[in-house]
Amino acid sequence: MKRWTVLLLCLALVAGLAAPALAEGEGPKAAEEIAAAPEDAEQSMDAALAALTAQVKDTLSIGDEYTDFYSNYYDGADPSWDLNWSGEEAQLNVTVRPDGTVTSFYLWPNSSGSDRFYGFDPAFPPLSRAEAEEQAAAQMERLFTDPESGRIDGVRTVLGADGSYRFSGTVLENGLESPVSFTMVIDGGGLSSFYRSDSGGAYVGPLPAPEAAADEVTAAEALAGAVELELRWVSDGEGAARLMYMPVGPRTVADAATGEAVDMDALYQSFEDGVNYSKAFDGVGAAEEAMAADGGAALTEVELSSIANYADVLDQQAIDEALRTIDALGLEDFELQRCSYAMDGEEEGDVTASVRYTAPMTEEKLYGYSKSAFDDAVAYGQDLTIYKYITLDAKTGDIRSVSTSYPLWEKEQDALGLVDRLSPAEEFLKLAVPQLMAQAKPCTLKGYGEGEELIFAQVHEGYFYPDNSITVHVDPTFGTVDQFYYNWDEDVTFASAQDIISEKEALAAYEDALEVTLGYVAWPIDIVAADDPLYDSYIQWGYTYVEELRLAYYYGGVGEVRGVDALTGEAERAEQTEESFAYDDIGAVPEKEMIETLGLAGVGFAGGQFQPEAALTVRDAVTLLLQAEGSYVPERDDELLARAADQRFAAADSDADKTVTRMEFIKMILTPSRYGDAAQLGGIWAASFEDANEGDAGYAAIAAALGMADGSANPREELTRAAAAAILYQFMDR
Repeated sequence: MKRWTVLLLCLALVAGLAAPALAEGEGPKAAEEIAAAPEDAEQSMDAALAALTAQVKDTLSIGDEYTDFYSNYYDGADPSWDLNWSGEEAQLNVTVRPDGTVTSFYLWPNSSGSDRFYGFDPAFPPLSRAEAEEQAAAQMERLFTDPESGRIDGVRTVLGADGSYRFSGTVLENGLESPVSFTMVIDGGGLSSFYRSDSGGAYVGPLPAPEAAADEVTAAEALAGAVELELRWVSDGEGAARLMYMPVGPRTVADAATGEAVDMDALYQSFEDGVNYSKAFDGVGAAEEAMAADGGAALTEVELSSIANYADVLDQQAIDEALRTIDALGLEDFELQRCSYAMDGEEEGDVTASVRYTAPMTEEKLYGYSKSAFDDAVAYGQDLTIYKYITLDAKTGDIRSVSTSYPLWEKEQDALGLVDRLSPAEEFLKLAVPQLMAQAKPCTLKGYGEGEELIFAQVHEGYFYPDNSITVHVDPTFGTVDQFYYNWDEDVTFASAQDIISEKEALAAYEDALEVTLGYVAWPIDIVAADDPLYDSYIQWGYTYVEELRLAYYYGGVGEVRGVDALTGEAERAEQTEESFAYDDIGAVPEKEMIETLGLAGVGFAGGQFQPEAALTVRDAVTLLLQAEGSYVPERDDELLARAADQRFAAADSDADKTVTRMEFIKMILTPSRYGDAAQLGGIWAASFEDANEGDAGYAAIAAALGMADGSANPREELTRAAAAAILYQFMDR
């Protein structure tokens, strides 16, 4: 809608709402009064907006404290109103459908944030988790109306001065799961944001009744027949691999009306066939060459040592000549535009050369792209340059990657089949990465190499390990290499491949780990062939299909079951990032409530045990502090200590297993905090610990003032995990 139209609508709204307020003895119309007004078949836009705005204010308890208001109407197959309030204290945006369904809500306080401290500053939210959960339940009662309801699936505590609780959940229809999810944030002021995943467009058509014609047994048989597993090597993330049966079948549901299995992936694909997407990507170019230094300044040993890494690199001419001898790269029509160099690391001494070639796309060489698209590009004066990027070891000339960017999107049908592309791909790879190709074969696992790209994966004892793979794309008309890259860990170790269970046994274990669920699923509908006025507006907006909700059976928890261990036969759950911690070994410790509160906020230890009497190590302390500030916690000690040094918790060369004293932990907390500078001031503090040394007097005094310690504490006492939790809790509860 044009801006002038929106302005006129706003003026009409102001005029329409202001007139009743000026009448003697009358105030602004209440939501009930507006809603009770007789509906006009041709209701004016301002009247519709007035009613909808009143309804939203009533639903969300929006008061009259805002001084400005404006609205935008977004036309389309799924129209919506964008309502905006602003005042001295805050700004509010609400997106709502004409039927009153709120799809998003965002409240921003008008604060400059100038007093915000950007160091270590974790704090618990101003309201408890129980209070936030109570408010979230109340908001769901308002935001969802029958037959909809909300179900909270997870909650994350956001620590900090403006702390909050982020709820994630599922929208239920008639009490059953639907594909619609939502997020909701509750802070000290109440609801601060809400968003539904269907904000971009509602599902079309009436909601089916929740009763299924097909029974669960029939549906379970249909679903079981559609499950597929593949045996492959799977990385454990720590340099080892083991054999697992992994689910690879299509996303399948059983229609609740018929009980028949439906391949949803194939169904959606039937609507998308014929759409061409360009897989070429631009952006592999490296940084421009560094300026050569001249002049008479003396160079240090460090500088000379680094410069020496470039002593034996191949120059631009040598690299160009070598690459042009490789026919598979197809560089005969390309011109070298630049050759940049970059050191891979300060210690390794490796140097990468990044080369960019360009060539004009011509009518004679379209590389499989559409002639009509080329003619249109010429008519519009579009740049028709082809870019080819190649990275290689600047010392050995070994090619590391190739990528090609074409100026057109629309492609013709491939002129060459898989066999014709496979041969030039293998010839190139045997030349580029001979050692890797000696261990690799074309990957036949489902989902690998089924598109235009060919994927070669490592084979060990007859089974594929797809984490070690080489990817190559060959131009379909000239057989030249357009894309090439690889991911390969030469140090991976493989577990035993003996005495593995059968696929039948794996299928039984996998299906036992899942549960047949009845719910609503998104279902694509061909509206072009359908003769239904319900779809007229969608067809007018260019839609060929829409999605409706249908009742179906499906396996619940598919994403939670990773696969089946081929040796043990046990179904393995996918690793979940823990947002909270709970323990079974803290029942008798005085710090129990503090430990639990920290755990709910995502600060603690995984595994279900806190080990409250265990000595606190540097590793433990850094883990807790990184979690408290919401940072990623690396698994490796060297990376963990590097993060600790960045955040000023501990030195990078610390011993991760060293135990931490009470004063050391207090200093780890206070040094990077807003109290750090004051704690280091000398001569103004009286030590709050009886035996604290003079240098720690500031830390001791501040710790005592914040309730982190008292005067009887021993600053050099080795700290337990429970005592550390109490100290951190008191700091965060300040």
